[in-house]
Amino acid sequence: MNLLRIYRSVCRTARNHGSWPALYDVVMRTTNRWIYYKNLQCLIVESINTRSFDLPPGFRFLRLEEQALLDFSKDPANELRPDFVRYALAKGDECYGIFEGDQLANYGWYSRKPTLMDNEELFLHFDPQIVYMYKGFTLDRYRGLRLHAISKTRALAEFLSRGSRGMVFYIESNNFNSIKSAYRMGARDCGRIRVVRLMGRYIVRVQSGCRQYGLTLNPNPA
Repeated sequence: MNLLRIYRSVCRTARNHGSWPALYDVVMRTTNRWIYYKNLQCLIVESINTRSFDLPPGFRFLRLEEQALLDFSKDPANELRPDFVRYALAKGDECYGIFEGDQLANYGWYSRKPTLMDNEELFLHFDPQIVYMYKGFTLDRYRGLRLHAISKTRALAEFLSRGSRGMVFYIESNNFNSIKSAYRMGARDCGRIRVVRLMGRYIVRVQSGCRQYGLTLNPNPA
């Protein structure tokens, strides 16, 4: 993320949530310039919130197949790498997205197996009866339409119909806008995972609420 986007993000946090959350955001960003530290708010949603289900006029919700994903990966604006697409699909993960016509506006990935975090060193583990949502993305020009929440809710409906208990995901604790959006779609807190890397070693602390859903971080995918 470049400095302009960071500045805009902090200003948006101050405007929407107040000065103390904005200060916390700055502290977390500054800390991560020196050491790797994450304070992850874990959330679970187990039922459909109908207020986050309806698509805006002219939009449609689809599962994306491999060839479509590889085609979209050719555009850097979509933040999809071909190697990631192949790896995720081979693992059994699924991708669902929202389109306006043929334009991809939003997508998210869903897994029932341990999944690498963005640092590509730790795997998030969770109860396989629960689906894990990750790598949500919305093109800038579609932000503000709540497509992320709608996409997650519609994907949740799909997985519930297959027998899933619900959907889990995490949001970094200084991302107040995303946490607020998650609450609006019916998600609730289930604890925090804190992780720090010191001298090449990860120290992970998992709150008890996370454990009932099998949520933890481990360098081993098994």
